[in-house]
Amino acid sequence: MVAAEVRKLAERSQIAAQEISQVAGDSVALAEKAGRLLAEIVPNIRKTSDLVQEITAASTEQSGGVSQINAAVIQLNQTTQQNASSAEELASTSEEMSGQAEQLQQTMAFFKLDGSDAAQAQSQMLKTSLGSGRRQPQLKLAASARPLSRRAVTVPDDVDESPFTRFTS
Repeated sequence: MVAAEVRKLAERSQIAAQEISQVAGDSVALAEKAGRLLAEIVPNIRKTSDLVQEITAASTEQSGGVSQINAAVIQLNQTTQQNASSAEELASTSEEMSGQAEQLQQTMAFFKLDGSDAAQAQSQMLKTSLGSGRRQPQLKLAASARPLSRRAVTVPDDVDESPFTRFTS
């Protein structure tokens, strides 16, 4: 009976050894497979890391570009506002100059026209100023005023012209 027990124990030991051998073989195969998978994964991880770095660099560059565009838009907005302000100022100045030009024409008409033309010019100026909708200053003539003849004006030679600037064309 002892021999039978030893035989059974030997058989069980042999089966256990075979199972251990099988498990060890499977473990080695799994370890080799894991090694191969890691060898494949490591380059992919490096590629992913490189791509992440490139994305970071591109994002930084894009952020800089957006900042430059934002600065340009702000500058364009300021320039547009300045242009609008200048245009309003120019329109106001133009309107003022137009009024002054009309006043100057009225004043010049007084000095250049003879009697019959003066009445026509004055009535024409009244029509123009009433038609424009703006109130124009009226030129009042003294009752003793008479039209001037077209003669050259003589200036004495001893007049001091130093405060004036002479323009030549």
